[in-house]
Amino acid sequence: MADYAIGSIGGNLQALRTLLDQIGFDPASDRVWLAGNLAGDSEQTLEVLRFVKSLGKSAVSVLGDRDLQLLSVAAGFCEPIAGFEPVLAAPDRDELLKWLRQRGLIHHDAKLNYTLVHAGIPAEWSFSQAITFAYEVESVLSQSQYRAFLENHRQDQSRWHAKLRGWKRLNFIANACTRMKYCNAAGKLDFSASGPVAEQNPELMPWYRLAGRLRPNRGSSGGSISKPTIARSA
Repeated sequence: MADYAIGSIGGNLQALRTLLDQIGFDPASDRVWLAGNLAGDSEQTLEVLRFVKSLGKSAVSVLGDRDLQLLSVAAGFCEPIAGFEPVLAAPDRDELLKWLRQRGLIHHDAKLNYTLVHAGIPAEWSFSQAITFAYEVESVLSQSQYRAFLENHRQDQSRWHAKLRGWKRLNFIANACTRMKYCNAAGKLDFSASGPVAEQNPELMPWYRLAGRLRPNRGSSGGSISKPTIARSA
């Protein structure tokens, strides 16, 4: 049995299948970790969701920012996006969206000692806090309150502090796990910065280079992978 990790999917079923074929992935004995963004601009998003869901326990996927965007569009809180239309019109849309809402923000395998997250883990959090805080959002998304969360989902909180409550707290947790890419030397997140590392504002740095931050074994797309890539743990 082998465990494989693949970066952000971006709704690209063809690229995902090509990678799985290249590694000889066998769902009967192997497991693949997917770093989120099953949804993307491509109209293959529908087939990506169906395919990954069909893999059952052979696939572990965490939520990315585009996945949350798809859920918001489906709930009527965001403008429609072309790549999402086949999902919204599909006869199995409710089943697929419910399954997507039940994906985690963070996945940790104690045996392998590896952790998977789409974007990152803030420097202020310990590992146990990261798991606990992620569960706060996961529990809301997987239950009936998910619509209220999606309606109030914003990028309005760039700093973490323990007294955060309500939607600001949940928004920071979700955005850190799914959108975090750059921060300043004080750890303040900048959700507006994009583009490849080394081309960002010189006052910003990739979140994982912040001095003194938690450094577990991890899988993270870091917002910088435009096509799925792969790693292996035998």
